[in-house]
Amino acid sequence: MCFALGLFLSMSITSCNGAKAYVKKAYKLEEAGMHEQAAVHYMTALGKKPDNVDAHIGLKRTGQIVLSRHLADFDEAVLRNDRESAISSFQKADSYNNTVANYGVTLAFPAEKRTQFEGVKNAHVQEIYVEGSKHLENLEYDEALVIFEEIEDLVPGYKDAKQLGDFCYCKPRYDNAKEFMKTEMYRSAHNLYTEILARDGDFENSADLLQESLDKGKYTIALMKFENGSNRNNVETKLSAYAEQQLMNSSDPFLTIVDRESLELILQEQHLELSGLTSGSELEIGEILGAKAILKGTVMDCSYNKTSPQQQRKNGFEKYKVEKINSEGKKYYETKYKPVYYWEYSQSADVRMTFNIKMISMKTGQIITSETVSTTLTDQVRYANYGGNNNDLVPSNFSGNADTSTSGRNNLRQLLGARRDLKNKNTMIDNATQNLAGKIKTEIESIMLQEVR
Repeated sequence: MCFALGLFLSMSITSCNGAKAYVKKAYKLEEAGMHEQAAVHYMTALGKKPDNVDAHIGLKRTGQIVLSRHLADFDEAVLRNDRESAISSFQKADSYNNTVANYGVTLAFPAEKRTQFEGVKNAHVQEIYVEGSKHLENLEYDEALVIFEEIEDLVPGYKDAKQLGDFCYCKPRYDNAKEFMKTEMYRSAHNLYTEILARDGDFENSADLLQESLDKGKYTIALMKFENGSNRNNVETKLSAYAEQQLMNSSDPFLTIVDRESLELILQEQHLELSGLTSGSELEIGEILGAKAILKGTVMDCSYNKTSPQQQRKNGFEKYKVEKINSEGKKYYETKYKPVYYWEYSQSADVRMTFNIKMISMKTGQIITSETVSTTLTDQVRYANYGGNNNDLVPSNFSGNADTSTSGRNNLRQLLGARRDLKNKNTMIDNATQNLAGKIKTEIESIMLQEVR
């Protein structure tokens, strides 16, 4: 209870001191005529202590000066008939007023200024609407888009500004997408149709054309049997399953994978065995499946290595209490440290896998890519063991004395409670296989960007 009360008082004093320091800085800035900077310091003080009266009064005083300057800029721009600058100045004034209000301070904001602003804004919108329409007539879509979006931002729902803005955004993309379709650049067309539909879901026949781009750009890959060139049994089967899963979950909208089950059914219909396929029959099966490429590969290496456990004796100290009597005859206890030793152990293991991936075009029979991908996963343990009471054990420092520092004790506690067993070998191999499958997916997705543009 006492500790909690002390902590609360400590935090309150810190908060108080922090707010007061910012108020003092704000006073000095205010005296120097730097009202905007002073207002910022008052805001900071109120952020630390919202009920600081001096900061509240100071922000009201300096904030009003800053607000008046923004409103004066607005008046000056109005006199120059510079509506764009007038709007910008008023928006700055309004934003500043709202910011100060968030700190519980209300500034004087003349209502007639808002009325005047509405008039300036409406006149400006009417003027630039005509300008935007002219740009649209001249097919200057980018210029028109900027204007119509500004109108929608200033006066939402003004005439047909939003619809015209949507048209200016979509029309050039629609035209470019149709050109991409003509040149069989289906991915580029798909990207543009996606942007169009995100802006206007009913723009002409974009939804149909989006689907058409997907249908025409569809790239089917038949996943063939992986080979095993390593000394690890069945690793190719597991890699094939993980690779198939990864590829079927690809975010590339054009990638289609013929899964193993479908492939087996086709082979049965053709009276062929997957294990007996030759290069020629693989291409034949790919053609039957309507695939544009076949994917095959070989596990070149899958090795697991584990180091011998390392053991090292470490010097430490164990604390204990000694009973003593003070000059007044009262009993107390003094902490002492006696030298002891404990053991520190370490061991590591790693899995290395290498896979040669080969993708062959069904159109040309040529190798699209032949790459080697690899992965390495490591695991290590480092822990300490002590025959006595772990809670009383402290490490030795460089001088050979007891290291009673918080960091020294915490580091030793972590070692004493650390994991002592390496991950299971099969688990590590399985994790490495999944990691390698992810790299195969990345490689295929990279190739897809070249094959479907």
